[in-house]
Amino acid sequence: MESSTQLELLKERIEYDKDIFTDNDTYLKVLKRLLEDSKYVGLSLRFPYENNWDIELPKKYWNWQIRCCTEIYDQIGTIGLKSYSENGLSWTRDSTYISNELRNEIEPMIGYIKEDDENEQVQS
Repeated sequence: MESSTQLELLKERIEYDKDIFTDNDTYLKVLKRLLEDSKYVGLSLRFPYENNWDIELPKKYWNWQIRCCTEIYDQIGTIGLKSYSENGLSWTRDSTYISNELRNEIEPMIGYIKEDDENEQVQS
């Protein structure tokens, strides 16, 4: 995956805010971490029985990755919070990292990764 392309697309969704990020380097580190985290979420959903962290997300999931990053970013501080009550101080947490709608967009594969003649990764 072209990480620079993904990074530029993510910058369009999550804009730099000097009140949130102390400087541009911090902003870029957060965006890169979101891309990395969303890649691992996607790969764990795509290959639930394999540890394929060294491969890239298929191109058809690039848009999914950006939406996953945005969802994770929007939930910072409230990740897993389903309901909240003020005076009674009651919280209900969910165990999912991303929404079920987003999770269900990834098609799980069972098998193993092999390399074809052109050194591109293919699913068997």
